[in-house]
Amino acid sequence: MNTVLDWLDSPAPERGIHYYRNGDWHFSDYAGIASAARRTAAFLHDNGVTKGVVSLLVEEPESFVPAFLGTMYAGATPSPIASPVAFGGHEAFTEHAAAILGAAAPAAVLTDHRLAPLAAAASARAGTGEPLVLPEPDGLPADDGPARRTAELALLQFTSGSSGTPKGVRVTGDNLTANVRAIHGWLGVTGEDSCSSWLPLYHDMGLIGTFLGSVVAQIDLWLMSPVDFIRSPARWLDCHGRHGVTITTAPNFGYGYATSRVRDEELAGADFSAWRVAMSGAERVDAGVVAGFTARLAPYGFDSRAITPCYGMAETTLAVTGVRPGLGARIVRPAGPVDTGAPVTVSGTGTLGADRPEEPAGWIASCGRPVPGTAVEIVDDDGTPLPDGTFGEIRVSGTSVADGYQTADPAADRAFGDDGLRTGDAGFLLDGELYVVGRIGDSLKVRGRKVHAEDLEAALVSVPGVPPGRCAVALGDRDGRPGAVIVVEAPGDGWLEAVRGALRSALDTSVALTVVRARRGTIPRTSSGKPRRRLLWRLAGEGTLAGDVLHRTHGPDDPTEPTAPRLDGAAT
Repeated sequence: MNTVLDWLDSPAPERGIHYYRNGDWHFSDYAGIASAARRTAAFLHDNGVTKGVVSLLVEEPESFVPAFLGTMYAGATPSPIASPVAFGGHEAFTEHAAAILGAAAPAAVLTDHRLAPLAAAASARAGTGEPLVLPEPDGLPADDGPARRTAELALLQFTSGSSGTPKGVRVTGDNLTANVRAIHGWLGVTGEDSCSSWLPLYHDMGLIGTFLGSVVAQIDLWLMSPVDFIRSPARWLDCHGRHGVTITTAPNFGYGYATSRVRDEELAGADFSAWRVAMSGAERVDAGVVAGFTARLAPYGFDSRAITPCYGMAETTLAVTGVRPGLGARIVRPAGPVDTGAPVTVSGTGTLGADRPEEPAGWIASCGRPVPGTAVEIVDDDGTPLPDGTFGEIRVSGTSVADGYQTADPAADRAFGDDGLRTGDAGFLLDGELYVVGRIGDSLKVRGRKVHAEDLEAALVSVPGVPPGRCAVALGDRDGRPGAVIVVEAPGDGWLEAVRGALRSALDTSVALTVVRARRGTIPRTSSGKPRRRLLWRLAGEGTLAGDVLHRTHGPDDPTEPTAPRLDGAAT
């Protein structure tokens, strides 16, 4: 089977990556990138790294690209670590990175000069030895090192947040190759295309969806950092309006931010008519935001049918479903809340971008049909498939479903079963297209980091006064706002402050919190004793959950919420 590195043997002439640096674009062709990757591989071999995981703490795209490719070329498994920008301080980052290293058990930690002190602190805490510091490009070995080797495990992609046990998704070479091919097939990528991205390269959406997808197809890639995008979203739009770039991807937030921050004079003379794919993923698509973005750019040739909602996750390598470019995405308005196994009644329909609902929060955009090689079904709590138009949990199967989780505790490692991956996300299929309602039960993306309900529960039951097995956490989105409902079956409130502290360390002020004290037996459970988190979330939303609310915050409406957005990565 071909691999994502085969292009290194014959790089496309005059194609490559445009890096945004110091207010301008700097081009590096694929031949030069291939050489830098081979030289990085030689550097790793010279330092005794020929296999195993290499944890990457490299922030700048121009350094990350050859470090990632060089690790793969050397026969090792790259495992990117989130940027320190994603954390409130160096201590929080060091703790997070050390936990990641503990789970990855790397053969080496590869970093750059700027982040070397943080990498050394995290490595010391994790006991993984001194990190390897990348030399400047002219200090790398010559491009005549060992031949390319292939590791069975192509990528170890961590998805968890800073609390609990980090989970690394074990992505095989077959998984990675299959998903990149699926993305190309879904989008109809040709040699005439080009791509832009400001998503962080340590995150699967930026790493696989734009970076690897572009280099494997050997099309031009225009690459910015999230910080550069926040400073000047017009530079991202310029890729499409002035350089004719045809493909991009961003979370819903990115389109809204660009709409509100770009000035009329920055759009003057732009032509977006070549922009054929504007993927939207990692968070729920807001029909109002997309309509605003389309209206702002339509006078300059932008077509709303370029907006392409999609759904994916690290556990499936990346892409699961997507709307076909050029068709336009349907939006629907469900008539009220629904329970697992119940049919979904649609009270309104429209077209994403073309229609602007008066109350967009109640509308859901189609995430399209499964990409090639992937199957999607909706199941009930017992895993029984449900018919089209029925609400339940999303289950995914196919060639892109990863091998499983890797954690610091081998006993806690989990393989993804042959019967498909139960995602913990709720939604429904309608006429064969997937509609994702939200991460109702088990996980939540917080500033680009995935937090699992079971990790929060494990942290909370360590609090004195919180009995083991008598605490449950439900995570989800309501009206576009991430939230957490915490139910503790315990008397008194002496545990409350410690619980609040644990939640603050795991989440941030963008998440609306509700802490409920309840009697024993309040938490709904399955026959095996597991919390029924989706039902818990629904009961809390309906106001029918029995108990006393001891603490409540309202997320972005709180005065402690930052007034400026923090972009620490797009979530899948």
